[in-house]
Amino acid sequence: MRCTNRYGAVGAVIFTLIALLLVLNQKHKSESETRQIINTFQRRLDYVSKLNTDNLQQLNIVKQQNFRLLRTLNSIKSCKQTQEQQRRNSTSLYEQHNDTNSTEQQFELNVIETSQNGFRLPSGLSYLKHLNGKTDLLSPQFRRTSNTNKQHINSNYTMIIGIPTVKREKQSYLIETVKSLIDNLNENELKQILIVCFIAEPYNIEYVRTTSQEIEKLYFEYIESGLLEIVAPPSEYYPDLENLKLTLNDNSDRVKWRTKQNYDFSYLMMYGLSRGKYYMQLEDDVITKPNYVHTIETFIAQQNTQDWFLLEFSSLGRLI
Repeated sequence: MRCTNRYGAVGAVIFTLIALLLVLNQKHKSESETRQIINTFQRRLDYVSKLNTDNLQQLNIVKQQNFRLLRTLNSIKSCKQTQEQQRRNSTSLYEQHNDTNSTEQQFELNVIETSQNGFRLPSGLSYLKHLNGKTDLLSPQFRRTSNTNKQHINSNYTMIIGIPTVKREKQSYLIETVKSLIDNLNENELKQILIVCFIAEPYNIEYVRTTSQEIEKLYFEYIESGLLEIVAPPSEYYPDLENLKLTLNDNSDRVKWRTKQNYDFSYLMMYGLSRGKYYMQLEDDVITKPNYVHTIETFIAQQNTQDWFLLEFSSLGRLI
């Protein structure tokens, strides 16, 4: 009987020890799994935090670019108002100028006098200090327009559509974009719209000519009718793009790209300055829908209750 009780006690102790070991092992396993879960969540939190930081940086970049663009466009709009008044006062003289002189006249003003309060505002040319006031350096390096109306520049378009483009490493969608814009115009709109293909390759004139020839083969009749123009800026228009100050945590290549793009857009806007009522800028890979001009005009008409300077239809296009 004593032996049985002794074995029973020993068995109970062994059972207790085994149970304790199992509990400790389970606790250790649970703690290990908990640490793994915590580490996983921490990594995810760090990743989300990094994404948020990157997005905030990109947002700040966009805000700064929009601010600079609005400031430049304000000067351009003031310049346009003054030029329209001058054109009304000297229409006959304006029509006698040749194509080159007419282009240079668009950039002659260094300061603009507003009609409301008389103080003077700087024009877009004031920001191009590297030109030293030499407006002849703004004449396009390449310009393909209608041969029929070369002596008379039409300035009565309802809308100017500017398409800046550069040489792509892979595929260019410029031709498809131009085709889409033209195909979705009706007969009346064909006479009211001017499409400007701006080939922003001032140091690669061979590419400019090749691209122009490709467009001309397909749309010669629209070039001659005045619907389509092809323009390339002169290299002298651009400042020295090397050794630029690094900003927005970008490397030198990115800063150079952003700076040149700003100059590209400014030149294209100045080129279309006095050609029509509205200026709309598009990317070179846009596909339009039927009646897109009517849709835009309807949207503009809906803004008659307030003054506006710039309307955005998307992040890739601007209507001024």
